[in-house]
Amino acid sequence: MLVVELTEHIKAPIERIWELVANPHRQHEFVSYRVISTRQINAADLGCEYAWNEQGILLGKRYDCDCRVFGWEPPQWYCFGTPKLFQVSFELEADDQGTKLLYRVELPQTQEQKRDPYDELCNRTIRQIKVLIEGKATSPEA
Repeated sequence: MLVVELTEHIKAPIERIWELVANPHRQHEFVSYRVISTRQINAADLGCEYAWNEQGILLGKRYDCDCRVFGWEPPQWYCFGTPKLFQVSFELEADDQGTKLLYRVELPQTQEQKRDPYDELCNRTIRQIKVLIEGKATSPEA
């Protein structure tokens, strides 16, 4: 099993981050792979048990998978995925300067030696969330 876990501090209220990361129809705005389509496949409201079909391109290969929400505790925790392929979670914790975001990806069928491309994808994703919420950095070193 491969697990990638990253933490980022974002200067924004927890609710603002939650409305971005806990909506599968907004993933295309911040993930570092290409989401081609997201279509709801059940009658559940956005929250626990919500399910959707997602198609896209990941690491140069097309994918088509049915996903569902496994965990939903607004605005602190959101978890989704498929039972055997992957699980993604976002854990948010408010503090005086904004929100700490813990981003975790579990890939049960991926071997540890294939870590590098997934580490890079996850790093780009969490950085993109920060940029979307905080806006573009103005300093040259950012």
